[in-house]
Amino acid sequence: MKQRILSILKWLGIYHPLQSSYRNFLFKIRRKSLQKKFEQLKGYGLKCNVCNQAYQKFEDDFPDVENAVAIEKYQIVAGYGKDIICPNCLSTARERLVLFHLQQMKIADKSILHLSPEKNIYSFIATNNKVVTADLQPGFYRSIDNQVQYQDATRLTFSNVTFDLLIANHVLEHIPDDVKAMREFWRVLKFGGQAILQVPYSTIIETTVEQPEMHNPAMQSKLFGQKDHVRVYALNDYVQRLQSIGFKVEVINEFKNNEIAFQTNEVFIKILKA
Repeated sequence: MKQRILSILKWLGIYHPLQSSYRNFLFKIRRKSLQKKFEQLKGYGLKCNVCNQAYQKFEDDFPDVENAVAIEKYQIVAGYGKDIICPNCLSTARERLVLFHLQQMKIADKSILHLSPEKNIYSFIATNNKVVTADLQPGFYRSIDNQVQYQDATRLTFSNVTFDLLIANHVLEHIPDDVKAMREFWRVLKFGGQAILQVPYSTIIETTVEQPEMHNPAMQSKLFGQKDHVRVYALNDYVQRLQSIGFKVEVINEFKNNEIAFQTNEVFIKILKA
């Protein structure tokens, strides 16, 4: 019955607007609650590079029970832990890490492809650049950019060497044929261009654990730490997959500004089309 109702709502074209409205409603309630909870901790300590507010600590965020088994087993670095969510703007650590590097890059007048766009990252890059947003389900992102396109990451419709920068933050772990998507990212990037392709990863396994064709949300949570993931990347293997396409890859785990509250155990993967 639930799937039938969802199908009817999608057919009517109101499913995604309803979902967006519901998510915005929950976001506003949670933001007001956290702002009140952390009011006495405001003023110094960890700083958010999205809203520039500082607190003695941020809100912790730990995985749900159904995801925790895989995350603990493989010690997956996936954006969970202490001091993850800014109490003022609700930005996440993984957003702040990407934004930190974008701010250092001081990008302007660039052509950018932003897949599965995150609001805080999109707001920053859209100011001085030409940004194309896209996703397999663009309706979920119209509240971020009403021009968002439908695109399949494994079959992008853009011409070769189109973009200076490509951002797909925590996207590849969802895609069955991730290497095919990597090849497409290489194809549409200009030479000298950069890709930001952060993923959840483990440093205690040598080989990526994956079942690309799995469509069982409960098992995916148990095996990979999220109901719509199809793999847990071994960090070294992930780097090697990117290098096999032709990308130049640098793993950065030391940051110049330790006051910015991003998850410091998450490395940043700097990926260049040389």
